[in-house]
Amino acid sequence: MKYRNATELLPPQLLSELQQYAQGETLYIPKIKRKSWGEGTGAKTLYSKRNADIRNRFSCGSGLEQLSNEYSISEDAVKKIVYKKGENTMKSNEIDYSKHFWQNDLVRVRRAKPEDWKHHYRHLFNADDRFFTDYEQELPWDEETRKEAWENYTKANANSDEQIILTFETLDGEYTGGGNLHRIDERNGTFGMYVHAEEERYAIAGANLMLNYAFNELRLNNCSTGFIENDTIFQPVFVKMGFKLEGTRRQQVFHKGQYWNENLYGLLAEEFNARS
Repeated sequence: MKYRNATELLPPQLLSELQQYAQGETLYIPKIKRKSWGEGTGAKTLYSKRNADIRNRFSCGSGLEQLSNEYSISEDAVKKIVYKKGENTMKSNEIDYSKHFWQNDLVRVRRAKPEDWKHHYRHLFNADDRFFTDYEQELPWDEETRKEAWENYTKANANSDEQIILTFETLDGEYTGGGNLHRIDERNGTFGMYVHAEEERYAIAGANLMLNYAFNELRLNNCSTGFIENDTIFQPVFVKMGFKLEGTRRQQVFHKGQYWNENLYGLLAEEFNARS
């Protein structure tokens, strides 16, 4: 560090004022702190927002290759953004979802992930729930087997056009349910839907987002589903969403030593949009 005589550098008035505080001493005068990169041009804010958008899209199921193409950066750059320590763990309520298509006042919907398996199966260990969900009473599974089955299921349908598996979260990022759109037939505009949630209000909120996507984005027209007679778990939710009873298939399912009827329900796009 180079030392300079203050009499050569400072004006007499400033030197005289300085001598009131220190005389004959060596002082270090720090440099003025420069603005960090991008603060002056706004580039820092721009890239911070872009990176937040990329992390958000990645958490909702967008792949590395897709994000690389859409944002015109390499896949390695995308990886650095989504896995950057301290940023990819930010709280969900710090992200602005106010214009997010897959969100309403109660829930946010995203693609299901393999790690959702424990939440998904939590309500299916009840034997009656399992029967009314899938019309079957399966053999008991251990935890590891259920985990593997769910991981294979989500991975197999990750890019499917016929079955879309989704997860519901509260606006604070807490798991609250899920569902899927299945048997999607674009030619005839038909599809089926399944939903489950810890509370009925979350099931309806998530289902409305799914139906809005199916009817008003995919241009599908008719959603149909069926329920075992006396189902008090799933059928009431769909009735509240406007599904109408269209018919009954008699003695369709065998369970607990007897045959059960299946009630068929449907909802048209025009009916959904009229209610909306």
